[in-house]
Amino acid sequence: MTENIPPTPENEGRQPKKSKLLLIGTPKQVRDTINALYSLKYAYPYEWSTPEPTEKPGEVMTTLVRYFYLD
Repeated sequence: MTENIPPTPENEGRQPKKSKLLLIGTPKQVRDTINALYSLKYAYPYEWSTPEPTEKPGEVMTTLVRYFYLD
């Protein structure tokens, strides 16, 4: 799985690109999507923020921030 890895001598001086993912839905929809992304080896479930309620009753949102080095 790709994890957010701090700079090392191999990528020193390179600037990582920041990517933010936002999931909004019912708690079940959000949990199912996080698990689906985990099954695709995109992100571990613990990397997502704690689901927070939105203004809409029964809806939550969670975020994931990833850093990528692009050539």
